[in-house]
Amino acid sequence: MGVVEVGTTSEVEFTTAYQPIVDTSANGTVFAYEALIRGPNGEGADWVFGNVPVADALAFDERCRSHALSTAFAFGIRERLSLNISARAICHRRHGLYATLRTASQLGLRADDLIFEMTEHDPIPDIEKLGRWISAARGRKVKFAMDDFGAGYAGLNMLLSLRPEIIKLDMALVRNVNTDRTRQALIKGIIDACSTFGCLIVAEGVETQDEFSTLSMLGITLMQGYLFARPELARSLIATSGLVFKAEREAVASP
Repeated sequence: MGVVEVGTTSEVEFTTAYQPIVDTSANGTVFAYEALIRGPNGEGADWVFGNVPVADALAFDERCRSHALSTAFAFGIRERLSLNISARAICHRRHGLYATLRTASQLGLRADDLIFEMTEHDPIPDIEKLGRWISAARGRKVKFAMDDFGAGYAGLNMLLSLRPEIIKLDMALVRNVNTDRTRQALIKGIIDACSTFGCLIVAEGVETQDEFSTLSMLGITLMQGYLFARPELARSLIATSGLVFKAEREAVASP
C-alpha cells in the first residue's frame, strides 16, 4: 500500500492493480500488464485522484507510477509494464516522464519494457512540444500508447502528429461489436490506417466470447478485458502464466 501526503493536513492511501494485455496470437500469453491505481478498499482511480488537491496532482501521479514500478519489481513481474500518464505530465521536468524513467533505472528495469499510455480525454495545448518530448524519450526505446482511442479530443490529429507505437481502442467501440456493422467498419478503418505505419492495436474492455471472435476476425490480436482477467494485486499474479488466460477464454466459449 502506498501512502502519499497531499498538502499539509491529509494523505491519500492507494495501491496498484495489474491487468494483462493478452496476445491472442501467442496462446494467450501476456503482452504487457497495465498498472491501475486503486484505493485501499478497491476504489477506482477517479476516487483516488478525487482526494488529491489539483496543485498536487502531477506529483501524486508520478508517485503512483513509481509505486507501480517498485511493486512490480518487488513481486518479480518482468513482463512489459504499461503506465498511464497525461500529456501534461509527459513534459513536466520534475514529476513527468523522466522522473519515472529514473525510478525504472534505479530498479534495474529496462526502458524498452515500458509503455506510457497517454489519455485522449484532455486537450493538448502544445502538440508540437509534446511531440519533441516523445521523440527524445524514444531515443531510450520507450514506447507510447494512445489510450481510449475514439473517446476524446482530436484522436486522429494525435495519431498523425505523435505516431504512437500502440493505440488502445476505447471500450465504447468494442462493446457489442459483434452485432454492430458500423463499429466493425470503424475498427477496420483504424486497422487499415495503423497498418501503414506499424502501429499496434489493443482492444480494451473485451467481455464476451462474441466480441473476442469478431475482433479476431477483423485482425486484432492484442486484447484486454474481463473475458481474460480482472485487475489483480501483484501478489495474485506470481503463479499466473499466460496460458491461464487462454484457458479462461476457452472456458467462456464452452457450453
